Amino acid sequence: MTQYGGDVSSSSSITPELRAQAWRDADQFALRSKVVVRLMATVEQFDEARRVFDEVWPMPPGGTEISAHLTKALVHAGGYVGAAYADDRIIGATLGVVGRSRTEHGWHTHLHSHVAAVLPEFADRGIGAAMKIHQRAWALENDLDRIDWTFDPLVRRNAKFNIAKLGGRGVDYIEDFYGPMSDAINANDRSDRIVLAWDIASERVAGALNGDLAPQPRADWVSRGAEIAVESGPDLEPIAHTTGAPLQLVALPRDIVEIRQSDQQAALRWRLAVRTALQPVITAGGRLVGLTQEGDYVVEAAS
Repeated sequence: MTQYGGDVSSSSSITPELRAQAWRDADQFALRSKVVVRLMATVEQFDEARRVFDEVWPMPPGGTEISAHLTKALVHAGGYVGAAYADDRIIGATLGVVGRSRTEHGWHTHLHSHVAAVLPEFADRGIGAAMKIHQRAWALENDLDRIDWTFDPLVRRNAKFNIAKLGGRGVDYIEDFYGPMSDAINANDRSDRIVLAWDIASERVAGALNGDLAPQPRADWVSRGAEIAVESGPDLEPIAHTTGAPLQLVALPRDIVEIRQSDQQAALRWRLAVRTALQPVITAGGRLVGLTQEGDYVVEAAS
């Protein structure tokens, strides 16, 4: 079958030319977003990042997303912390740790991007992308060809950003990854997560950064043989369908954060419908490889 997932990079794909282009990409994305992205190195800077994380994900009184002292240890061990600044004010931050993932060829060293946040008043300016592209350049400079992270499969805007804009592929589905999460955004929903593989030295990612993976209409995918596994009904409730097609479409709610706040039972119905459609396909070797304009995952089953 046709593999819409594209190629996978390897450390041998990292050339001096690729590193140089990655830094040019980082400069270009930062310029578009009107920010400066730079590495952080001191405990005082790490505490600035902590305040950004805690503002974006409010914790119970006395809690914090990640302490400055722990961040210091992670960076000392080879990790990455970057921040976006506008007029010398920190408005975004991201943290990654060096990790290993098991592949058919053994253990593979990668950067695991644990957390990224942009202050709400600066949303929709492309700052998250600028930080990710800087992180990519840093990783390539340090001989890492892959960045992994997890994201909530129900958050449509994150899915679009991760898969369509950056060129990542959803390669695993983990049920209740973090256990209960009591912050204001997750609102005690079950913390299912997609593991995203961002093969940063691949042609797929280079193409995505040039806009090659922009979402296409649902009808285009159906014309290629895709079948609908989950759709949104007239009442905006999920409707599941049985399908074993090589290409499947799984609808997402328009705004799961809003649904959680207004109707937690409806949020749970979406959680279970999407989990039932995605988990068995991805754990059997399938991949999330695209997104439709209407907000459906494009899922490629294992051949």
